[in-house]
Order: sequence, then structure tokens, then C-alpha cells
Amino acid sequence: MDALFIAELNERLFTHFTGGHWRVPLSGRHLPVHRASGARFGQIICAEPPDVARALDDLTRAGTPAGAEAMYQTLDALATSLDSLRRDEGFDDTAPPPMPTGAVPALPGTGPVVLMTAAQVSPRQIGRVLIGCAGRGVIWKPAPRAAASAHLLMRHLGPMAAGRLALLQGDHATGGTLGGAVAGAGALVWISPAPPPDGLQPPVAWLTQALRPVARSPGRP
Repeated sequence: MDALFIAELNERLFTHFTGGHWRVPLSGRHLPVHRASGARFGQIICAEPPDVARALDDLTRAGTPAGAEAMYQTLDALATSLDSLRRDEGFDDTAPPPMPTGAVPALPGTGPVVLMTAAQVSPRQIGRVLIGCAGRGVIWKPAPRAAASAHLLMRHLGPMAAGRLALLQGDHATGGTLGGAVAGAGALVWISPAPPPDGLQPPVAWLTQALRPVARSPGRP
């Protein structure tokens, strides 16, 4: 794990990734995130409507992502660092089974994909979904408990996507805002061992059967 990345993580977690750049959020609702030990990683800023609008606008100006093979190679090279950070978050990621690009199902609509993921799902699996959907444009909202590993993943995949991958940190309220923003045009993908919350709009593609949740690390409640 990059010691400098860890040292700067408290400040890095404040930012969102949109338009190919790490940017200061337009909202100010803070949420602390913690290591499995109970120590604080830092704070995220939960995206609100202005942040969502900016991310969607940035996607309209996005270019052509790097080839999928190059992005998969980058994802594979991150395995050791991601697994180390995930242990700090309280999860023991076993090596996920290979997921071919075709494992991402056909999604409704033609607009951007909003991806919401549970903390229990390996970011190496999530990365394959991000790569598979990048051509359409993706706004990813990870669970707060996985904010640190999500930041590391986007730090490497984001610059390869020519603006077609965005990361907005946040909570359930952020998720509701994102779902409403793409209703009728985009698609909402929910990756979790649990079913989607009632009333989440638009209709959700639930990929739980395609992805395997990971075990909690020892000592994590």
C-alpha cells in the first residue's frame, strides 16, 4: 500500500471524482468513516443535488475511454493494494471469480448508469462492472464503509475513462437523489447481498447473483 496515499487519505476522502478530475464537492454534509479498528479514516462529503447535476453535466462532455483490456490490466495490478485497504475497512476479500464483460446484464434506457454498491462487495468485482459500463457513463456511489477502497479504485480507473466514470460519496439520501436524477433515461444498478430499498427509482437491476459478497475480517462487528 502506498504510504503517501494513506497519509493523505483524510484529505482525499473529501473530494468527488467527476469530469476526469478530483473536485471539491458543492455540498457540505459531512459523514465520518472509520477503520475496522474504530480509528477514523476521515470524513466524506455526501453528494447532494448540485453535485449530482454537475456529475451528469460532466458526462455529457466525456470522451472515449481507454480500451477495456488496458483497464482490466490496471484493475488486476491493484489487487494487493485493494485487499490491504479492504482489511483496514473490515473485510477479507477472497480472490473474486473471473467476471467476463458479458456478465453485466443489458440495462434499460440509454442514459448514464448509476451504480450503488454495498460495503461487503469486493471492489475488484465492482471494477469489472465499472469497466463494462464505462462506454455509457457511470456515476458510482459506494457505501460509506467502503469509501477508502472506492477512492483508491477510482484514482486508477477514473483517468483512463475520459470522463465517463464519476465517484460521488454519500449516504442513502445521496442514493435517492441519484436515482431520481436518472429516472426515465438512465439505469440504476444495485450490488448488494440485500435487496434494494423499497421505492428506489428508477427500476433497479440487481446484480447480487452475479457478484459474491466477502467475509468480514476478524474483529469487525
